[in-house]
Amino acid sequence: MFDKIWNVVLEDFIKKIETHKGLKYFVVNKSKFEGWMKVELCESLTKISDNITPEKDRIDIVIDDFPIELKTPNTNYKTENVLGKTKPITNNIDSILKDIEVLKKNENYKEKSVMYIVFPLPIESENDWKLHSNKIENELNKVVSKDFNFLNGVRGKIYFGLIK
Repeated sequence: MFDKIWNVVLEDFIKKIETHKGLKYFVVNKSKFEGWMKVELCESLTKISDNITPEKDRIDIVIDDFPIELKTPNTNYKTENVLGKTKPITNNIDSILKDIEVLKKNENYKEKSVMYIVFPLPIESENDWKLHSNKIENELNKVVSKDFNFLNGVRGKIYFGLIK
């Protein structure tokens, strides 16, 4: 299921992120958009299955007994087209790690996953971000990612990981 979901993300979901006019307002203000992500990802996942349940067992999306926890962590990296608000990135990392821990303890599912969109992520901050992303990746058996740009040119990156 992991690979099927990732293929849908690559072929369909990322296009939605890159072309959605409303997302640029969230990105400019470093505002999270997890609710939007949940709705649009569910629509994309219908290419795989109609057995999709949002908010099942307090998990963002469950598709065919495969849970996906979602996050849209913003960073404090400075970049063009984004307001200079500073928010501690460590809180966002801790939130993802907490979701991973909760899913690990859930015995209702054999395989479990997390998907998150990091933004803004300017190329010059990639090494700084890697220090944070390593904390998350240490909790995953498998992780894939893809760079993209929002409609206003701000760079982001989507990650999908299979939890250990």
